[in-house]
Amino acid sequence: MKKFLTIATLVSFSAGLSIQAQQIQVESVQVKGIESSTQPTPQFEAGNVKGKNVPSPRDWLEVEVEFEAKASERGAVIPELLFRYYVAIQAEDGSTKVLTGDVNHVNIVSGEKYFSAVYVSPPSLGAITGDYRRFQEASIKAVAVEVFYNGVSKGGETSGGPTGRWWEALQPQPGVLGREKTPFALLWIDRYADVKATN
Repeated sequence: MKKFLTIATLVSFSAGLSIQAQQIQVESVQVKGIESSTQPTPQFEAGNVKGKNVPSPRDWLEVEVEFEAKASERGAVIPELLFRYYVAIQAEDGSTKVLTGDVNHVNIVSGEKYFSAVYVSPPSLGAITGDYRRFQEASIKAVAVEVFYNGVSKGGETSGGPTGRWWEALQPQPGVLGREKTPFALLWIDRYADVKATN
C-alpha cells in the first residue's frame, strides 16, 4: 500500500511540474548586443603532472551576448531556451562561409540578466581562413543569434552584414560550439546561464 501511495505521489508531482511548465508564457527575449573577440586556448596547471610548455596558444573565436527573458509573470522560471548562433567569416578565397550551432540554456528566471557564449575552434577557423593558429577579427563579416522557446522565435540580434535573415541564403554549416564543449567550460562559470546537460 505504501509503495502504491509513493508511486501515486511521484506521478502527481511530475504531472504538476509538467502543467506548470506548460503554463509559462514567454513574451520575448531581449538580446543586448553581440561581442566577438579572439581568445587564446586557456592553459591550466595540475599539481600531480609534469607541466608542458605551450609557447604559442592558438586563437579561438568567442561570441558573447547579454540577454533578458520576459515571461507572463516576473520571476517565473523558464525551463529552457534554445539559442541558435550564426557566424559569417571571410574565407581565404574571398567567399563568405557561415557556421552555426545551438546552445540550450535552462532554468532562466524571467526579468533577470544573463550571458551566453559560444566559440569557434582553431581548426574550424583555419579551415576557412587558411591560418590554423591566428585569427583576424576583421575576417568576421556578420554574427547573429536567434532565441526559441518551444520552437517559436522569441527574439534575437544581428551584428554586421545585411539586415534580415542573411544566413538563410548562405548554407550554414556546423562549427559553432557551446562553452561546455570547449576548454572554456571551466572558466567564468557564474557569469553564464546554465546549459542543458547532454549525454
